[in-house]
Amino acid sequence: MDQKTLYGRWNFWEEFVGYPMMIYFWIRGQKIQELLHRRIEKAQQKSSKIVLGEKLRNEFLIRYDKLDNFFSFHFKDIDSSRNHNLEEKIQYCLDQYKKESKTVLSSSNLMKLQSNFLNGAETTLFLYFVLKHKTNRAIRLSDIMIGENSSKIFLAFLKDKKFIDENHNLLVDQKSSFIRIHRFLKDNHIINPDFQDTTIIEAMENEYNTNFDKGTFSRAVTVKPSDFEESVYKELSMLLNIKY
Repeated sequence: MDQKTLYGRWNFWEEFVGYPMMIYFWIRGQKIQELLHRRIEKAQQKSSKIVLGEKLRNEFLIRYDKLDNFFSFHFKDIDSSRNHNLEEKIQYCLDQYKKESKTVLSSSNLMKLQSNFLNGAETTLFLYFVLKHKTNRAIRLSDIMIGENSSKIFLAFLKDKKFIDENHNLLVDQKSSFIRIHRFLKDNHIINPDFQDTTIIEAMENEYNTNFDKGTFSRAVTVKPSDFEESVYKELSMLLNIKY
């Protein structure tokens, strides 16, 4: 995470506030694990009261994508791995906090780090709990595309072109070309540009029953489209009213 975003500007007078706060927590004997556990409980309690409809779900997805705090930076990174449970993911974030705290030399920055970590954990996990436990279905293209019928039109187009079968299973070998088609839709605001690539990858994986790793996705969008892809863009432009 960017250091300026995390710590902001350093002012010497902040040290006079930082030291008493550090002493207060030491006297109370409150360790970071205990403080984090309380924030997790608050996030769980708040999330349990949410009635999640489609509109609110999409709003929460966008908010989750745009999170920018110390906890979310590390949590979203490890959340992309399906080999860890929630407890392991939280422990990973806690370990990253401990590593970072050992590099901090000023009391004010240490308190900023702690505040950012704890507040970020509560905000991040609130959205995570709502999105993971308040819906039984995984995110699909229809969740990230703008327009009521956009996903239906697009999927019908892919079937007609033999990109996917009747069950939406991917038929083509060239994943890079397929990824660029979706980036074309994002660039032209058919796929909501507020969603980050990680969310688009997740939606594509669920929709097409296959894997799209981050590396392939990142490399694919930097390559100039082929003549065939340009012809696909033109057809999609006509179907989806894109100025191309």
